[in-house]
Amino acid sequence: MDATHGTLELIIGTMFSGKSTELIRRANRYEIAGRKVQLFKPSIDDRYGVANITSHDGLTRRVEYVEHAAEILERVDDATRVVAVDEVQFFASDIIEICDSLAHTGRTVLTSGLLKDFRDDYFPFSDGRKDMSDLVRVADYMIYLKAICTYEENGEICGREATRVQRFNDGKVAPYDSPVVVVGGSVEYKPRCRSHFQTYSQKARRTRVLPLFPE
Repeated sequence: MDATHGTLELIIGTMFSGKSTELIRRANRYEIAGRKVQLFKPSIDDRYGVANITSHDGLTRRVEYVEHAAEILERVDDATRVVAVDEVQFFASDIIEICDSLAHTGRTVLTSGLLKDFRDDYFPFSDGRKDMSDLVRVADYMIYLKAICTYEENGEICGREATRVQRFNDGKVAPYDSPVVVVGGSVEYKPRCRSHFQTYSQKARRTRVLPLFPE
């Protein structure tokens, strides 16, 4: 395996922008080219079963769920040329070094994840030591995907490109000090453009921030 040809590719964006779909599409293309591919995903996100990676539009593929990023290194086969990691933001910050080290072995490393959280801050890794901007800095290639703003007014959908996501609790915008990680779908999260994203005041941003994974 030629270490000089390894790459770290990052697919980022907001929810409902097609990140998992793009990851699966790229993984499929590499397999068609005859390369062995392994897909990994953090076990926190098991909405669709323990053996599948599923995009919001229903595209499904086999995946290996892992609890900690270090398990990826333990499970990667010597013959594997492409390592794909979905929902990368849910791991601890050691995922950055792990992805970088795999790329240095000559493998293609595909990662997809949320660039920002519901507060419009860079999504922090689970240990809080680093965030997604740190992964951006070590990536060789990056694709930035956008969703469609679904804000509705007078019966019409906005339809502009959405670069943010708004979280809702019982139909109301979630407080700033809500947990960062709340696994949900189109009921809890809505894609928003800049104009229709409800920002948080400086007063709210000074409130105590709860843990990523509350007990």
